[in-house]
Amino acid sequence: MKEDYPCEGIRIIRRLIAMQNDDSRDRQKRTFEKFGIPLCDVTYIHSREEFIFVRYRPYERFRFDDIDLVAIEVFNCLYDLENTF
Repeated sequence: MKEDYPCEGIRIIRRLIAMQNDDSRDRQKRTFEKFGIPLCDVTYIHSREEFIFVRYRPYERFRFDDIDLVAIEVFNCLYDLENTF
Protein backbone atom coordinates (compact mmCIF):
# COMPACT_ATOMS: atom_id res chain seq x y z
CA MET A 1 0.00 0.00 0.00
CA LYS A 2 1.28 3.43 -0.89
CA GLU A 3 0.60 4.84 2.58
CA ASP A 4 3.11 2.33 3.99
CA TYR A 5 6.02 3.70 1.94
CA PRO A 6 6.98 6.55 4.31
CA CYS A 7 6.88 4.17 7.28
CA GLU A 8 9.03 1.64 5.45
CA GLY A 9 11.57 4.35 4.63
CA ILE A 10 11.72 5.37 8.28
CA ARG A 11 12.26 1.75 9.35
CA ILE A 12 15.12 1.40 6.88
CA ILE A 13 16.79 4.61 8.11
CA ARG A 14 16.42 3.49 11.74
CA ARG A 15 18.11 0.15 11.00
CA LEU A 16 20.97 1.90 9.20
CA ILE A 17 21.43 4.39 12.07
CA ALA A 18 21.45 1.51 14.55
CA MET A 19 24.28 -0.03 12.54
CA GLN A 20 26.27 3.20 12.78
CA ASN A 21 25.65 3.49 16.51
CA ASP A 22 26.56 -0.12 17.36
CA ASP A 23 30.33 -0.05 17.69
CA SER A 24 30.66 -3.50 19.29
CA ARG A 25 32.35 -4.70 16.07
CA ASP A 26 34.02 -2.90 13.17
CA ARG A 27 31.52 -4.39 10.73
CA GLN A 28 27.77 -4.41 11.21
CA LYS A 29 25.70 -6.40 8.72
CA ARG A 30 21.93 -6.43 8.20
CA THR A 31 19.83 -8.36 5.71
CA PHE A 32 16.68 -6.77 4.29
CA GLU A 33 13.83 -9.00 3.16
CA LYS A 34 10.27 -8.78 1.92
CA PHE A 35 7.66 -11.52 2.38
CA GLY A 36 10.40 -13.61 4.03
CA ILE A 37 12.61 -13.41 0.94
CA PRO A 38 16.13 -11.98 1.52
CA LEU A 39 16.71 -9.32 -1.14
CA CYS A 40 19.80 -7.40 -0.14
CA ASP A 41 22.22 -6.77 2.66
CA VAL A 42 24.06 -3.78 3.98
CA THR A 43 27.36 -3.83 5.83
CA TYR A 44 28.57 -0.78 7.72
CA ILE A 45 32.33 -0.54 8.25
CA HIS A 46 33.10 1.75 11.19
CA SER A 47 36.79 2.22 10.44
CA ARG A 48 35.99 3.55 6.95
CA GLU A 49 32.60 5.08 7.80
CA GLU A 50 31.08 3.52 4.71
CA PHE A 51 28.21 1.26 3.75
CA ILE A 52 28.45 -1.65 1.34
CA PHE A 53 25.14 -2.46 -0.31
CA VAL A 54 24.66 -5.85 -2.02
CA ARG A 55 21.55 -6.68 -4.02
CA TYR A 56 21.12 -10.41 -4.62
CA ARG A 57 19.17 -10.39 -7.91
CA PRO A 58 20.44 -9.02 -10.14
CA TYR A 59 23.73 -9.07 -8.29
CA GLU A 60 24.97 -5.54 -7.65
CA ARG A 61 27.43 -4.17 -5.14
CA PHE A 62 27.94 -0.51 -4.23
CA ARG A 63 29.87 1.48 -1.64
CA PHE A 64 28.33 4.58 -0.08
CA ASP A 65 29.43 7.12 2.49
CA ASP A 66 25.93 8.66 2.60
CA ILE A 67 23.20 6.95 4.64
CA ASP A 68 20.46 8.45 2.46
CA LEU A 69 21.81 6.83 -0.70
CA VAL A 70 21.96 3.43 0.98
CA ALA A 71 18.40 3.85 2.27
CA ILE A 72 17.20 4.67 -1.26
CA GLU A 73 18.85 1.53 -2.67
CA VAL A 74 17.34 -0.67 0.04
CA PHE A 75 13.92 0.91 -0.44
CA ASN A 76 14.10 0.42 -4.22
CA CYS A 77 15.11 -3.20 -3.76
CA LEU A 78 12.12 -3.89 -1.49
CA TYR A 79 9.78 -1.88 -3.70
CA ASP A 80 10.85 -3.75 -6.84
CA LEU A 81 9.87 -7.11 -5.37
CA GLU A 82 6.56 -5.81 -4.08
CA ASN A 83 5.62 -4.48 -7.52
CA THR A 84 6.67 -7.65 -9.32
CA PHE A 85 3.60 -9.47 -8.07
